[in-house]
Amino acid sequence: MPTQLKPAAATLAVLVLALAGCQGALDDGAPSPAPTASESSTPAPTPEPAPEPTTITLSAVGDWLPHDSVVFDAEQPDGTYDFAHFADAVAPRWAASDLVMCDQEVPSAGDEMGVSFFPRFNAPSALTTGMAAAGCDTINLANNHLADWGQEGIDITRAQWDALQPTLIAGANRSLEEQQTVSIAEVDGVRVAFLAFTQLSNEGHEPFALNRLGDTALVESLMAQAVEQSDVQIVSVHWGTEYSLAEDPAQVEQGQWLADLGADVIMGTGPHVLQPASWITRADGTQAFVYYSVGNFLSTQIEIPRILAAIAQIDVVVDPDGTVTVQDPRAIPIYMHYDLTPQQLASNQLIDRVNLQVYPLVDAAEPLTRSAWRNELTVESGIAFVTDVLGPDVRITP
Repeated sequence: MPTQLKPAAATLAVLVLALAGCQGALDDGAPSPAPTASESSTPAPTPEPAPEPTTITLSAVGDWLPHDSVVFDAEQPDGTYDFAHFADAVAPRWAASDLVMCDQEVPSAGDEMGVSFFPRFNAPSALTTGMAAAGCDTINLANNHLADWGQEGIDITRAQWDALQPTLIAGANRSLEEQQTVSIAEVDGVRVAFLAFTQLSNEGHEPFALNRLGDTALVESLMAQAVEQSDVQIVSVHWGTEYSLAEDPAQVEQGQWLADLGADVIMGTGPHVLQPASWITRADGTQAFVYYSVGNFLSTQIEIPRILAAIAQIDVVVDPDGTVTVQDPRAIPIYMHYDLTPQQLASNQLIDRVNLQVYPLVDAAEPLTRSAWRNELTVESGIAFVTDVLGPDVRITP
């Protein structure tokens, strides 16, 4: 007889067979892969690039001083005036700068009030348009001649610049409110303040008309506003001893005072000649830089020191955290040319000063042959003069 399984044993056998069948079914399929890292976590974000410092490059030149022979040479056959072309040879040297500071030494109310010359200057309105066309966009109006024709001359000059919309302008004012307002502009995301002060004025004026360096309360108030409202503070000062190639003790003291109040760069005008430039160290160890005088720009003054000057250039670097560092003060030597023979100079035929042009000294070899100083001044001696006067803290870039 065939062997009979007991019910319990039969049940166990069925379970074993069933389990074996299930295991076989599982073994027949491919195993599932383990999840990858990209499937099990969120991808890491691409890091943002670190913020870069911002560099603001400032160029500065001295006095635009339209003597009679300057105005006569600017006059065109149709009776209009062209002052911009006097800068044609040098303007490319500052074209890449973020700011170009120029000192308008006189009012430009001549169209309304009459053109006049030394000792009370009044230029045609074309002076302002010419300066703007040459690239001047940071305008100093604080100087000893700006009030030569009173408040009306100042008002007309400011209105002309309003129409031209310079980046920054300071120094002469139409009201107390305008005097108390600091000129600030955003340059590449950096807030730059521009302030201007003059040591003296040749004519009396309303207290608000000119920003006077001797008005301690005004200087300190405007500097405090500038520090609070801007990242970088540039100050223009018309000061010093006329025709002195050295800064005087008052300039040194005032320069330190302005730096301690927050000035990062101080650009001096006024003496009509170059003066040294140097670092100023504040109490906290940070440094500002001062050009005590950058000399004349446009004029027909006489004697070699007065026809040699510089385009002052300097970089202001602003780090993302707001730290300001002044770097690489440098200068391009320039020469104020007009045709004049030694004989004409000796006989005082100064009305014959014609064909005016401001040249980089390195390009002035030919014009110097048409100069009254053709036997005294060369490109090399001129560059050596500028180098010696400015001193070792300035890099000369012919």
